[in-house]
Amino acid sequence: MADVVHPASHNCRNCGGVLTGPYCAACGQAEHDGHPPTLQHFTHDLVHEFLHVDGTIFRTVKALFFQPGRLTEEYLSGHVIRFLRPVRIFLIVVALHLLISTGVGPLNYQLLVEKKPNGDLNFSFGTNVKTAAGQNGRTPVPEAERREFFEKFGHEYSAIRYASVLAFALASWLLYRKRQPYFASHLIAGLHFYSFWYAFAILVSLPARLNPSWNAASLLSAIYLYLLLGRLYGESWYLRAAKTVALWGFLLITELALGLAAGAWTARALRH
Repeated sequence: MADVVHPASHNCRNCGGVLTGPYCAACGQAEHDGHPPTLQHFTHDLVHEFLHVDGTIFRTVKALFFQPGRLTEEYLSGHVIRFLRPVRIFLIVVALHLLISTGVGPLNYQLLVEKKPNGDLNFSFGTNVKTAAGQNGRTPVPEAERREFFEKFGHEYSAIRYASVLAFALASWLLYRKRQPYFASHLIAGLHFYSFWYAFAILVSLPARLNPSWNAASLLSAIYLYLLLGRLYGESWYLRAAKTVALWGFLLITELALGLAAGAWTARALRH
């Protein structure tokens, strides 16, 4: 059956462009959109949007968790619509981490604030800071002051959180610039890796509320990184393992440095 060509007088109800098919070539709105709403139209839109969005999310989550590197591979190959875009995935997962996890960053670092004997603030930042509590004469801070510190720290850390992805992209580019010379491609891979890392940290944070040692399970994402690099860049297993260790170590140092920097800026701001 031949395609139906709309007459020139049939215009898009959104932008006014001339329709030559079921969708406007200028803005993409469907021909049936904009009609007086009926139960049939509402039901059609509901079913279409649910199946489309739910299918996209399901494919994205499946690839993110069980197929390391596939989302990056598909995106760079031009298969964009089938999955959520890299930035959107990252922002959604980071937002969920802020709401659900009790830790800081993809490693669920813990923060401890105390008073030094001279009255200055002292903060500890790591996976298990309770072991450092009360050392060298330090004492707990009042609850109001502790909350103020945590609130200020949250603002400072949020401002520099995304530097981690840039650090990943730079380190990855230095390691694999001959295989993938475009920095933006490494940035996409970084968004996908950190999306998984934060998502895994959310899952780990739930049992970690009962036993903080569970936070160490986030280190297993190094295996994910190894598989991701293998899918994107190939190489022999031993060379890839060496680069995984180098990149992973760099990321750990970066996360620790960002947390310490945010803590230092917070302590300095509260002293003034």
